[in-house]
Amino acid sequence: MRTLATLALVCVAVVAQAAVVNRLPLGWGAGPDLVVAVVVAVALTASPGAAAGCGFAAGLAMDVLPPAEHALGRYALVLCVAAYTLALLHRNTGAAGPLGGRPSAWAVAGATAVTAAGVGLGYAAVGLLMGDARVTLAAVAVNVLVGTALTALVSPVATLPLLRLRGALSDGEYATVHGPVPGGW
Repeated sequence: MRTLATLALVCVAVVAQAAVVNRLPLGWGAGPDLVVAVVVAVALTASPGAAAGCGFAAGLAMDVLPPAEHALGRYALVLCVAAYTLALLHRNTGAAGPLGGRPSAWAVAGATAVTAAGVGLGYAAVGLLMGDARVTLAAVAVNVLVGTALTALVSPVATLPLLRLRGALSDGEYATVHGPVPGGW
Protein backbone atom coordinates (compact mmCIF):
# COMPACT_ATOMS: atom_id res chain seq x y z
CA MET A 1 0.00 0.00 0.00
CA ARG A 2 2.83 2.35 0.88
CA THR A 3 4.47 1.82 -2.50
CA LEU A 4 1.27 2.63 -4.40
CA ALA A 5 0.62 5.76 -2.34
CA THR A 6 4.22 6.87 -2.86
CA LEU A 7 4.04 6.21 -6.59
CA ALA A 8 0.86 8.25 -6.87
CA LEU A 9 2.27 11.18 -4.90
CA VAL A 10 5.57 11.16 -6.82
CA CYS A 11 3.58 11.23 -10.07
CA VAL A 12 1.50 14.15 -8.77
CA ALA A 13 4.67 16.01 -7.78
CA VAL A 14 6.29 15.40 -11.18
CA VAL A 15 3.22 16.57 -13.09
CA ALA A 16 2.72 19.60 -10.81
CA GLN A 17 6.38 20.53 -11.19
CA ALA A 18 6.38 20.19 -14.98
CA ALA A 19 2.94 21.63 -15.68
CA VAL A 20 2.70 24.38 -13.07
CA VAL A 21 5.88 25.33 -11.21
CA ASN A 22 8.30 25.18 -14.16
CA ARG A 23 5.95 27.33 -16.24
CA LEU A 24 5.48 30.10 -13.69
CA PRO A 25 6.86 33.43 -14.89
CA LEU A 26 9.16 33.98 -11.93
CA GLY A 27 11.41 37.00 -12.35
CA TRP A 28 14.23 35.50 -10.30
CA GLY A 29 14.38 32.21 -12.23
CA ALA A 30 14.20 29.24 -9.89
CA GLY A 31 11.06 28.07 -8.17
CA PRO A 32 10.46 25.43 -5.53
CA ASP A 33 11.34 21.88 -6.53
CA LEU A 34 8.40 19.70 -5.51
CA VAL A 35 10.10 16.59 -6.85
CA VAL A 36 13.07 17.05 -4.52
CA ALA A 37 10.68 17.62 -1.60
CA VAL A 38 8.85 14.37 -2.31
CA VAL A 39 12.03 12.38 -2.92
CA VAL A 40 13.34 13.57 0.46
CA ALA A 41 10.29 12.02 2.15
CA VAL A 42 10.96 8.73 0.40
CA ALA A 43 14.67 8.85 1.25
CA LEU A 44 13.89 9.40 4.95
CA THR A 45 11.60 6.36 5.07
CA ALA A 46 13.16 3.88 2.66
CA SER A 47 16.33 1.92 2.12
CA PRO A 48 19.10 3.61 0.14
CA GLY A 49 18.40 1.38 -2.86
CA ALA A 50 14.68 2.13 -2.88
CA ALA A 51 15.36 5.85 -2.42
CA ALA A 52 17.83 5.82 -5.31
CA GLY A 53 15.28 4.05 -7.51
CA CYS A 54 12.62 6.60 -6.63
CA GLY A 55 15.01 9.49 -7.25
CA PHE A 56 16.08 8.05 -10.58
CA ALA A 57 12.50 7.43 -11.75
CA ALA A 58 11.30 10.88 -10.67
CA GLY A 59 14.36 12.53 -12.23
CA LEU A 60 13.94 10.62 -15.48
CA ALA A 61 10.31 11.69 -15.63
CA MET A 62 11.42 15.30 -15.20
CA ASP A 63 14.08 14.78 -17.89
CA VAL A 64 11.53 13.74 -20.52
CA LEU A 65 8.65 16.08 -19.65
CA PRO A 66 8.59 19.51 -21.27
CA PRO A 67 10.02 22.12 -20.76
CA ALA A 68 13.18 20.04 -20.22
CA GLU A 69 16.06 21.88 -21.90
CA HIS A 70 18.91 19.63 -20.82
CA ALA A 71 20.46 16.28 -21.66
CA LEU A 72 18.36 13.21 -20.93
CA GLY A 73 19.37 11.61 -17.66
CA ARG A 74 21.03 14.65 -16.11
CA TYR A 75 18.35 15.27 -13.49
CA ALA A 76 17.83 11.51 -13.01
CA LEU A 77 21.49 11.05 -12.14
CA VAL A 78 21.55 13.92 -9.67
CA LEU A 79 18.28 12.94 -7.94
CA CYS A 80 19.35 9.30 -7.77
CA VAL A 81 22.63 10.18 -6.06
CA ALA A 82 20.96 12.70 -3.73
CA ALA A 83 18.23 10.26 -2.64
CA TYR A 84 20.72 7.45 -2.11
CA THR A 85 23.05 9.68 -0.09
CA LEU A 86 20.27 11.07 2.11
CA ALA A 87 18.81 7.61 2.79
CA LEU A 88 22.25 6.21 3.56
CA LEU A 89 23.08 9.08 5.92
CA HIS A 90 19.71 8.80 7.63
CA ARG A 91 20.06 5.06 8.09
CA ASN A 92 23.67 5.15 9.27
CA THR A 93 23.34 8.07 11.66
CA GLY A 94 20.13 6.79 13.21
CA ALA A 95 18.71 10.28 12.82
CA ALA A 96 15.43 10.37 14.69
CA GLY A 97 13.47 13.22 16.09
CA PRO A 98 12.17 13.73 19.61
CA LEU A 99 9.06 11.70 18.77
CA GLY A 100 10.97 8.43 18.69
CA GLY A 101 11.68 7.77 15.03
CA ARG A 102 9.79 10.69 13.53
CA PRO A 103 12.01 13.58 12.51
CA SER A 104 10.78 17.00 13.57
CA ALA A 105 9.39 19.48 11.06
CA TRP A 106 12.58 21.51 11.41
CA ALA A 107 14.73 18.46 10.70
CA VAL A 108 12.65 17.64 7.63
CA ALA A 109 12.90 21.24 6.37
CA GLY A 110 16.65 21.15 6.99
CA ALA A 111 17.06 17.82 5.17
CA THR A 112 14.98 19.17 2.31
CA ALA A 113 17.04 22.36 2.12
CA VAL A 114 20.37 20.52 2.20
CA THR A 115 19.17 18.05 -0.42
CA ALA A 116 17.80 20.83 -2.63
CA ALA A 117 21.12 22.66 -2.42
CA GLY A 118 23.00 19.46 -3.22
CA VAL A 119 20.73 18.74 -6.17
CA GLY A 120 21.15 22.28 -7.48
CA LEU A 121 24.93 22.18 -7.17
CA GLY A 122 25.10 18.64 -8.58
CA TYR A 123 22.91 19.60 -11.51
CA ALA A 124 25.18 22.58 -12.22
CA ALA A 125 28.32 20.44 -11.89
CA VAL A 126 27.01 17.86 -14.36
CA GLY A 127 26.01 20.69 -16.70
CA LEU A 128 29.47 22.21 -16.42
CA LEU A 129 31.08 18.85 -17.22
CA MET A 130 28.78 18.46 -20.22
CA GLY A 131 29.61 21.93 -21.54
CA ASP A 132 26.27 23.62 -20.81
CA ALA A 133 26.81 27.29 -21.68
CA ARG A 134 24.03 28.39 -19.29
CA VAL A 135 26.07 27.32 -16.25
CA THR A 136 27.69 30.44 -14.86
CA LEU A 137 28.69 31.25 -11.30
CA ALA A 138 26.03 33.97 -11.00
CA ALA A 139 23.26 31.78 -12.40
CA VAL A 140 24.21 28.86 -10.18
CA ALA A 141 24.38 31.03 -7.06
CA VAL A 142 20.98 32.62 -7.65
CA ASN A 143 19.24 29.43 -8.73
CA VAL A 144 20.65 27.31 -5.91
CA LEU A 145 19.99 29.87 -3.17
CA VAL A 146 16.50 30.80 -4.31
CA GLY A 147 15.55 27.23 -5.25
CA THR A 148 16.79 25.88 -1.93
CA ALA A 149 14.91 28.49 0.08
CA LEU A 150 11.66 27.97 -1.83
CA THR A 151 11.93 24.19 -1.69
CA ALA A 152 12.50 24.33 2.07
CA LEU A 153 9.44 26.60 2.38
CA VAL A 154 7.20 24.09 0.57
CA SER A 155 8.53 21.12 2.55
CA PRO A 156 5.76 21.33 5.19
CA VAL A 157 3.22 21.01 2.39
CA ALA A 158 5.04 18.48 0.21
CA THR A 159 7.48 16.49 2.33
CA LEU A 160 5.78 16.20 5.72
CA PRO A 161 2.44 14.75 4.50
CA LEU A 162 4.20 12.06 2.45
CA LEU A 163 6.55 11.34 5.34
CA ARG A 164 3.59 10.86 7.69
CA LEU A 165 1.71 8.77 5.11
CA ARG A 166 4.69 6.48 4.47
CA GLY A 167 5.13 6.09 8.23
CA ALA A 168 1.48 5.14 8.70
CA LEU A 169 1.36 2.64 5.83
CA SER A 170 3.36 -0.53 5.61
CA ASP A 171 4.41 -2.58 2.61
CA GLY A 172 4.72 -5.72 4.69
CA GLU A 173 1.09 -6.15 5.77
CA TYR A 174 0.28 -8.85 3.23
CA ALA A 175 3.75 -9.69 1.98
CA THR A 176 4.82 -12.00 4.79
CA VAL A 177 4.49 -15.75 4.47
CA HIS A 178 4.65 -17.91 7.57
CA GLY A 179 5.70 -21.50 7.16
CA PRO A 180 6.38 -23.46 3.98
CA VAL A 181 4.83 -22.28 0.74
CA PRO A 182 2.69 -25.01 -0.88
CA GLY A 183 4.32 -26.09 -4.12
CA GLY A 184 7.25 -23.76 -3.43
CA TRP A 185 10.66 -24.07 -1.82
